[in-house]
Amino acid sequence: MKEVDMKVMLVMWSDGSYEGGDAEEDYAAWMRYEESLRTDGVLSDTGQFAEVEHARAVVTSISRHPDAEPQPSPALSGYYLLDVADLDAAADYARRAPLYGTVEVRPIVEY
Repeated sequence: MKEVDMKVMLVMWSDGSYEGGDAEEDYAAWMRYEESLRTDGVLSDTGQFAEVEHARAVVTSISRHPDAEPQPSPALSGYYLLDVADLDAAADYARRAPLYGTVEVRPIVEY
C-alpha cells in the first residue's frame, strides 16, 4: 500500500499553442497519463473544463489597487486531484503531463 501524506491538485493551464485539432495521438497520450495515475493509485478525481468561450470571469469589487485592470491569462483546462507522499512526488506527476502549457502543483489544506 502506498503512503499518502498529502492531497494535491494539478491545475492544467493551456498556453494556447496547441493546434492539433484533437489529434488521436494526443488523446492517447492523455489516456496513458491518466492510466498511469490510476495504476500508481494516486488519482482521486479529475475533470476537464469547458472551452473558455463558455466561461465567465467575475471581477470582484475588492482589489489591491483602485485602478487595477484584469489581466489576460492562459486558459484553465482541467485538473487532477492526487493523493501522494510528498510535493516532490506531485511535481514528478506534473512533469509527466502531456500538456502544451503549465501544470501548477497546489497542495490542498485540509481542516
